[in-house]
Amino acid sequence: MLKITGNSPEKTDNGLVQIENVSKRFRKHTLSKRGYSTLKSRLLAKIFRREAAPDRSYLQVLKNLSVKIESGKSVGIIGHNGSGKSTLLKLISGIYRPDSGRIVKHGRISALIELGAGFHPDFTGRENIYLGGVMYGLTRKEIDEKYNDIVAYAELEDFIDDPVRTYSSGMYMRLGFSLAVHTDPDILLVDEVLAVGDASFIHRCHDTISYFRRSGKTIILVTHDLASVVRWCDEAIWLDGGVIKKQGEPKLVVDSYMQYVQRQEEHNFLESQETIDAVTGKDEHRWGNGDVKLRAVRIKDAQGNEKHVFSPEEGLQLEVDYQVNKQLEDLVFGVGIVRADGICVHGTNTEIAEIKLPEQKLQAGQGTYTYKIKRLGLVSDSYYLDVAAHKKDSTPYDYHHMLYKFSVRSERGDIGVFSPDYSWEIK
Repeated sequence: MLKITGNSPEKTDNGLVQIENVSKRFRKHTLSKRGYSTLKSRLLAKIFRREAAPDRSYLQVLKNLSVKIESGKSVGIIGHNGSGKSTLLKLISGIYRPDSGRIVKHGRISALIELGAGFHPDFTGRENIYLGGVMYGLTRKEIDEKYNDIVAYAELEDFIDDPVRTYSSGMYMRLGFSLAVHTDPDILLVDEVLAVGDASFIHRCHDTISYFRRSGKTIILVTHDLASVVRWCDEAIWLDGGVIKKQGEPKLVVDSYMQYVQRQEEHNFLESQETIDAVTGKDEHRWGNGDVKLRAVRIKDAQGNEKHVFSPEEGLQLEVDYQVNKQLEDLVFGVGIVRADGICVHGTNTEIAEIKLPEQKLQAGQGTYTYKIKRLGLVSDSYYLDVAAHKKDSTPYDYHHMLYKFSVRSERGDIGVFSPDYSWEIK
């Protein structure tokens, strides 16, 4: 059983973190425009001053960041890769120093940033517990008192006197996690480590984080698992480009961030689709005798707005403009959904649906057909649409195969293809 204590009543500010106008940047080294060179050419260049020094610039990671994290609060920090989340945690832990501003911390800090990063591979697990404990600020006596609990929690009783280089990655992580949480910190910093390890280890991490929260510890959590932020945190901070984009109630901040991600994905999707079309062309994915031409295809949401990134609960409308070039005997419109790996998810047409097209639709002219799905119900993945106009005997007038891409994004981790409406009942 993990044994920790709450904040000391004499030190009510234990666990408080005050970040004031903190900035941090890192130097980038760029090779000169002349490219690579040999050691000899470098020496000659220095002697004869033939080449300018390499171009140097800085990457600004955090910009005048100010935030106060109250004692006993759980705060989740979210944002895309490169937004400054991990850098902020390393500044709070003391791994980095700010270029300007200051960080005031009250109480002992335990950082679950890189589990076991301080372990010496040739030392045994026992030796690394004492080495790591000292690095966390524990005395020899304190480590002695916690030693058995650390080993038992990590489930390493049979391996504790083996060199850690012989440990599996799971054993290595369990030891690092156990040592970190047994230092009885006032402030716990967690950076994505809850997403690694086997299922048993992850559940143990979750239970321990919940226990720390109930015990009044300050928790600062950096993660891409937005559900964890909503579940565990009292407050969320959305970092973007080194500044705070939004701060407040976790569900509100997470929803705002998700909407932003969807907008960005829509934008990136359209740009990438243009590139793909330009490189590959559409001829190999389109065929038919040309008696009917499908002129334009639009993917929309249930409200009629063009869209390419959906949730499983949303509806989808497919609008297809067509042109009939000659009098036809029969005409069938079809639609299909194909997963990115080529698996057909769904396919139907107007004949299957027993929809008889009026005679005037078989004459030369233009029109639009719309196919509506009330609820997509697909799991997170990338999908393509097939659209077609053909005869009843399947002779194609115009067939477009996997030309129109859309994506489904969900916070749920369901696998497969279909995400039905479901619930659990445990008796």
